[in-house]
Amino acid sequence: MAAFEDVILRNDKEALHQLFTAAPRNAVNSVNADGFTPLYFACMKTSVSLSTIEELIRLGADVNGRGIDNETALYISVYNRRSDVAEHLLGVRADVNAVNGVWKETVLHVAARLGYGDLVTLLLRAGAERNTRNGKLETPLFAAAKAGRHETVYLLLDAGANPAITNEDDKSPLYIASEKGFKHVVVLLKASRGDLKHAKAEADAEWRLRPEPVMSSDEILDRASKDKGFTAAVKLRSSAITEPVPETKPMEVVDIKVPEPKVRTHNPITGESYGPCRSLEEVGYDAPPPVPKELQNLPPAQLPRVGGTSMVVGTGTEDGSREPFRVDTLGSDATQYSAPHK
Repeated sequence: MAAFEDVILRNDKEALHQLFTAAPRNAVNSVNADGFTPLYFACMKTSVSLSTIEELIRLGADVNGRGIDNETALYISVYNRRSDVAEHLLGVRADVNAVNGVWKETVLHVAARLGYGDLVTLLLRAGAERNTRNGKLETPLFAAAKAGRHETVYLLLDAGANPAITNEDDKSPLYIASEKGFKHVVVLLKASRGDLKHAKAEADAEWRLRPEPVMSSDEILDRASKDKGFTAAVKLRSSAITEPVPETKPMEVVDIKVPEPKVRTHNPITGESYGPCRSLEEVGYDAPPPVPKELQNLPPAQLPRVGGTSMVVGTGTEDGSREPFRVDTLGSDATQYSAPHK
């Protein structure tokens, strides 16, 4: 039999019908080299249409068949958030409580952990067991709390999930949410069932305060395939600048004059002056010259008054102050002496 992958990816229902009609009996449930059945492969590829999947089921594909990964078509459909495919599989009696993969979890574990509220609602309506435990003894509620998915935590609590069931480490959903710092989840798990709606509003407010989680490469590609606005934003961030670079004039070069250090005025060794100002010794004086007689014993310069007070500034006699003593007038005929009183 020819490989079925290409026919399924082309969504060619006529070729698909011809392929499996001419093939040996039950070939529609065989596995390829990767261990995938045709139905599992079709549900795994998001480009495959629902009508192609419906055609495979009409050709006899087992909706509960498994490949090498021990996962059902419903499991991979929920993982890829293909609500239309999951709803159709449930309509043709896919086992909603089937155990899948190495972790032995149900489709409700996957939907709760990934935060797919629409699928959680769909699976619960289809009869999914709320408190089933996987290989680590984790319930769907525990998986949602551990991943910080307050939307699915709310849906499970509202559906009657038991928040007291612990995992293999004896940790409850409230414990794991507190351990990871998911306050928006803790608010829900601590609320009574009657206060769930009020707690949900508080949880939404707390969740909006949290930074947006970093998306993985697969999540970016998946969202880009569905959201055109997101695709445009990614291209805008990653594309090169298309606008012409404006012309700029060359910068004007300005000479910078670096200040020179201050020149010494004297020779540090001989003491000789370098400039026009010389010391007395350099100009021939051994001592300061005598003060001329006409400049001797002159009164100090008269200073002006300060402000509007009556305080006299200076030592001149014109302002009423007392004339200072002169050294050369002591002992003259005008000096009067008086003996101290005993």
